[in-house]
Amino acid sequence: GQELTALRPEPLRRLRRRIQIVFQDPFASLNPRLSVRDAVAEVLVVHRLVGRDAVEARVIRLLDQVGLPATAAARYPADFSGGQRQRICIARALAAEPDILIADEPVSSLDVSIQAQILNLLLELREQLGLAMLFISHNLHVVRRVAERMGVMFGGRIVEMLPPGVPLEAARHPYTQALLAAAPRLQLGQVVVRDEVAAELAMALPTVGCPFRDRCPYVFEPCHEIDPPLLPVGSDHLVACHYAASGESHAAAKSAT
Repeated sequence: GQELTALRPEPLRRLRRRIQIVFQDPFASLNPRLSVRDAVAEVLVVHRLVGRDAVEARVIRLLDQVGLPATAAARYPADFSGGQRQRICIARALAAEPDILIADEPVSSLDVSIQAQILNLLLELREQLGLAMLFISHNLHVVRRVAERMGVMFGGRIVEMLPPGVPLEAARHPYTQALLAAAPRLQLGQVVVRDEVAAELAMALPTVGCPFRDRCPYVFEPCHEIDPPLLPVGSDHLVACHYAASGESHAAAKSAT
């Protein structure tokens, strides 16, 4: 309920502790000259969360919480694998005792097997600590694994909201469908071709009408003139798309007759 961009420096500084982030590249987000202990302890000291005599014990407890041994505290980022570094970054974020954890592509730079471990860790921590989590990713299958509600953004705005229980196959916006088609997948005896729409996302956005219209295979007249609002196409399922909305209207009219 607060407009963060309008806050003055001191209120914003106090609020920052409650909103922490885990970045995409764990190696780049860790200072290579700081030991793990110093990287995590810095958060505790800056925000004055514990007395100096309790810092060491709190660091060890945070490392244990993310599945790292106490001996990791004396080592440096270069001594760890990508997955272990991401655990350190998660421990550092949790050190601030946040209400909200923003996970910005936290597994995209990791091996697939390690991705599963980090995702499971985030889910466990969410349950244990009662965290709200904003999980950002281009991989919609990963998002569905983690998130109850899914929002798909294009051009800086939400174009589809998928509520809990709605499968990805029920996605209605062409951009959501393009993201799903672009994900690599294996099918026996079949070559899977990536969707062309996803390959054209570097194009400039139109200033009038639907921002996705120049990439959309279903574009028709209203798309050139009206920016579609986010409208319901099911229970809590919202889509900003003239084509999806028109299909919903046709289906409703057909069932009524």
